[in-house]
Amino acid sequence: MKCCLLLMLFATQARAPDRKLQGLAEQCGTEIPWVTSLEEAQALSKESGKPIAWWVTTVAGTKMDRKLVIQKYMLSGPFMMPRVVDLLSSRFVPLRLAGKGAHRKEFGVAPFKFIEPGLVFLDADLKVLHKTDRITTFSEEWFAHLLNGVLRKAGQQVDDKKVPLDPARQAIADGKPDPALFEKLEGDEARYFHGVALHLVGRDEAGRAEWRKIQEGRWAWKAAAELDRDGPFVRGFEIYESLPPEALAEELPSNTTVACKSALVKRAVRYLIQTQRGSGRWDDSHYNFGGEDSLPNVYMAVTALAAVALREWGDPKQIQTTIERAEKYMRDESNIAVKDRDEIVWAHAYRLLYFAATKDKEMMERLVALLGKLQIKKGAWYHEYPAPFTTASVLLALDEARKAGAEVPEDMIARGGEALKSCRTARGVYSYGYPGRGGSVQNAAGRMPLCEAALLTAGLSDADSVKAALEVSFKHHDLLEKIRKYDDHADRYGNGGFFFWYDQHGRAVAARSAGAAEALARQKEIVLAIAEIDGCWVDSHELGRVYGTAMGLLTLKLCE
Repeated sequence: MKCCLLLMLFATQARAPDRKLQGLAEQCGTEIPWVTSLEEAQALSKESGKPIAWWVTTVAGTKMDRKLVIQKYMLSGPFMMPRVVDLLSSRFVPLRLAGKGAHRKEFGVAPFKFIEPGLVFLDADLKVLHKTDRITTFSEEWFAHLLNGVLRKAGQQVDDKKVPLDPARQAIADGKPDPALFEKLEGDEARYFHGVALHLVGRDEAGRAEWRKIQEGRWAWKAAAELDRDGPFVRGFEIYESLPPEALAEELPSNTTVACKSALVKRAVRYLIQTQRGSGRWDDSHYNFGGEDSLPNVYMAVTALAAVALREWGDPKQIQTTIERAEKYMRDESNIAVKDRDEIVWAHAYRLLYFAATKDKEMMERLVALLGKLQIKKGAWYHEYPAPFTTASVLLALDEARKAGAEVPEDMIARGGEALKSCRTARGVYSYGYPGRGGSVQNAAGRMPLCEAALLTAGLSDADSVKAALEVSFKHHDLLEKIRKYDDHADRYGNGGFFFWYDQHGRAVAARSAGAAEALARQKEIVLAIAEIDGCWVDSHELGRVYGTAMGLLTLKLCE
């Protein structure tokens, strides 16, 4: 009863608005002299000779669910960065306008062709100079590089000399944040970045306390957005570390995806370490389709994935404190919304993967028992509803636990396997929900390898069937890449951005289980080609960059 009341209080507090913080945060982005009509922007561009920087706030008919979340990220992220504010205000005509139906053909601002957040740059005749969309890493260095590239294309002079940083800020840029370096610095900007440094070393409560000391002005606005969890830094999207050379290789980048290879894994590992909270959890995700009361289960699931990824790739000394915090958090059942059935299966299944990797028999068997209680009579498992892909993930986690020495009831696996098999057609196509059978291969291609691999562990499939599922999945990969970075079911087949890394990881699991070396090589190429500019990965703003980075690292490890 006490646990339930605490969780109700947590959910209420998570939703309760802080009017003072909101009032300050609403000032973010207001330093930029936005115009709000294309006609006014064109007139000012002709008068001044400046190109137009059009922030497409959203796109008519968009498949993006969390439009307001993304707009707040932009206002309190890029549009609060000093160099970006200065360039947009002095060298461009800044336009803030949604992409409407009439813009589809003229400017190419249409669903699937342009995924928010993004910018369209126009000359005085409204000819497109450049378009950038699918922005999922916010770096001042990258945005300044983009804006200067547009100015060059527009035939204007550019001063793109690097602004020197003080030693405290330089330490953050070098990936070695040291809060002590800020203690003798004065001013609100230094105080804001002192809070950043504290967050990056896992002292987030101290960082929040530092931000609360800033009472007025632009840094108070920025701090308020982050304190209210509407800012992109606390959500893992805004970074202050210097970028690798390939991130700035294109003068006019069209998105924040790049084939990033400079210390790729080291950067991703460092990112995960720096985004962990002092409590031991990772909590950047907005995934609350089951309601905000299910968020503790989401945080637990993401925490487990991040911890597994760090164990796979991190130097033991480097990750020791992070892992100790994560393990303490994962062992504590009060960190889970135990009465909320939405997403709890992921909290248990992904923790089971972690403790199978550490061969912790006690924790494995506790989690096996919890998963047993979640299994419905007919054998399937559910997250928000029973589904074959959920059932497949649990079966695979149980198999890892069994191989690690845990006792797993044969009946659990047998019933789960039969439930999963009932969703499969003779062609190997799995339904989206349970009960069900088959459906569109374009909808099912992503999950087919994962489901087939799970059947293999249950003794109900074979390696050839897994390899066949892999071929179908690769054949339809472009459907998933097309809607990556949308945060909901997007295309006519029902595919969603949040399927992407789940399916990529499942594909690698399947390829390993079937001994499909060629498939692993193909999958590795995909992972390396779609890193973010800082060496992380993402599939949607909703699930977050921690989840994407953890899944990217785990997929890459399976491909080795």
